[in-house]
Amino acid sequence: MTFELSLFHVLTVAFTLVAAFWALAKVLLAGAVNSIREQFTEVKAHLGRQDETSRRLERELMDLKAELPRDYVRREDYTQAIATIMTKLDAMAIRFENVVLRASQNNNTRGDT
Repeated sequence: MTFELSLFHVLTVAFTLVAAFWALAKVLLAGAVNSIREQFTEVKAHLGRQDETSRRLERELMDLKAELPRDYVRREDYTQAIATIMTKLDAMAIRFENVVLRASQNNNTRGDT
């Protein structure tokens, strides 16, 4: 049995094989491109959410920085403030004792006359 192919048949088979491989490569490449596009879309959406989260955290940090000096008192400042209050109370107590002593001395001198 002899199998003969003419040049036309060989070229047709070769062209068909090349076209089939080309179509297969094109389909595979299109699928890969679509997959990459989907991944980029997901990454873009994720970055958008991250950007919003970042802005929200930055806003909260700025609010905290604004509130912290108003609400926070250092231990040294508190101790100093308490010491000042105690000193003023002691001075008031001494003045009150002096007033009471003067009143009692005035009562004693009036009773002697």
